[in-house]
Parts: sequence; C-alpha cells; structure tokens
Amino acid sequence: MGIHVEAPERGRRSRIWRAVLAGGLVLGVGATVTLAAWNDSEQATGSFAASVFGTESQSAGSPTYASNTTAPGATLSFAATAMSPGTSTYAWLNVRTTTTSTVGGTVALAAVANNGGGLVGALQYRAVRMASANPTSTCAAAAFTGTPAFIAGGASTYLPVTQVPASAVANPIGAAGAQLGFCFEVQVAPNAANTFQGTSATVTWQFNAASTG
Repeated sequence: MGIHVEAPERGRRSRIWRAVLAGGLVLGVGATVTLAAWNDSEQATGSFAASVFGTESQSAGSPTYASNTTAPGATLSFAATAMSPGTSTYAWLNVRTTTTSTVGGTVALAAVANNGGGLVGALQYRAVRMASANPTSTCAAAAFTGTPAFIAGGASTYLPVTQVPASAVANPIGAAGAQLGFCFEVQVAPNAANTFQGTSATVTWQFNAASTG
C-alpha cells in the first residue's frame, strides 16, 4: 500500500494562489483611471459711452448763443416802453443743441416767474414755435396767423403772463446744433383798468430741454 505525500504540497500551493488572486482582486477594485480632456473657452467684451446733450439760447438782446441756465437768461427785446391796452409787442428766442450734442431731444415752455412790477396783473401773452429759427423766420404778427404751432395760448386766446399751459408742448430738436425759433406776443389786456397806467413789470420764461436718446 503506497503512501502519497504530494497532496499537502498541492494544498499549500492552492492556498497561495487563492491568496494571490484575492489580493489581485482587491487591487483591481481599488484602482481608478483618469483620462485627459481638451478644454477651451470664449470671452466677449462690450464698450460703453454716455451720450451728450446740452442746449443754448440767443435773442435780439443776447445775440451770441450761450448757456442761459439761470435767470435772467437771454434778454427778450420787446418794444414795450409805452404799452397801451390791446397793443401787442413781439420778441423772439432761438434755442439750439450744442455742437457737441450727440443726441436730440425736446424743448418745452415749462415755467414763468414774475420778477416784480405792478403791470404784471394786466399783461397777457401767447407764443408759437416758428417754422425756423430767426432770422429765417420773422417774429411779428404774421407768425400768429394761419396754423402756427402754439406753445402757449391759441389763435384767439391769451394766457395771463404769470401762467404756462397746463400741458407743456414738447418741441422736437435735433442733435449737434439743430435750432428752434420761438416768438412771443405780449400785450396789456384790452380791458385793463386805468390804475395800471405808468406801471411796469419784468417776467422770466423758462424752457426745459430733455434728451430723447
């Protein structure tokens, strides 16, 4: 009867292989692989600049265009040293955008100030936007005939000199030196009392301008 001694050795080798395989399995589960990727990006840049808007005015009494932002501003040249009831006197005002203005806008008669004088209670007025600036358009009685663009009063109506229209008329104006011409008519009311004789008054009208760009 023979005795075989190889079985223990085979068993030992089998256990060693199982241990190695087990270790390999552990290593296989724990290992990770990082793959490289291509990357890119895009950028966009915008540039911004503010517009410029300003106005200037001139009149017969202030013939050089200037920024008249504070009273008394430009001098309106009314022939008004000896006014009588119902007799009208006229004066023009030109308004333009500055030559550096990059956008246009609107100009509107916005306020009036009584600077004193007893005659103010008897004065009434109306005003129109002329077809063009003076001297191309003339500020006189003819400016109020036909169908002019009234900015105060109307064809047969006047406002007290202390008032402006409840709804201001926005007059479009272009950029870079574009001009508007306005004509004022002022008179002593036809029914003014004798007590206004010898009195005087000073009035300042204010125009507001706003850009539309």
